[in-house]
Amino acid sequence: MRKVLLIEDDALLCWLLEKILKNQYEVAIMNDGMEAWAWLAQGNVPDLIVSDLKMPGLGGIELLENINQSETHKHIPLIIHSGYEDAVKRKQCLDLGAFAYLVKPFEPEFLVAEVERALKFGNAKILVK
Repeated sequence: MRKVLLIEDDALLCWLLEKILKNQYEVAIMNDGMEAWAWLAQGNVPDLIVSDLKMPGLGGIELLENINQSETHKHIPLIIHSGYEDAVKRKQCLDLGAFAYLVKPFEPEFLVAEVERALKFGNAKILVK
């Protein structure tokens, strides 16, 4: 079973995202970017990362920057999701290598489809609204 690292600081949304993904994927849950980065630094290598953009401590953009500098993790596709439609942040995330930028709320089926595309096509940059 493929492993998805889910990074989300909102407990209710985290529960919902896990519920959407857990039947098809092994889901590791972290509540912020620092916790996720520490987990990755311990040698854990998921097949995909789904991360909130705005989190306390290490946010989605900083996480992307760290992952880009890591030989072990830079190949992992990463989907960013945000509660804000922000063209500048979207472009920044995609320029840093995010596979997709999703704006909440989104349909569960749409998330699953994007996860499947990311796992199939790797870290190609694709703009998703």
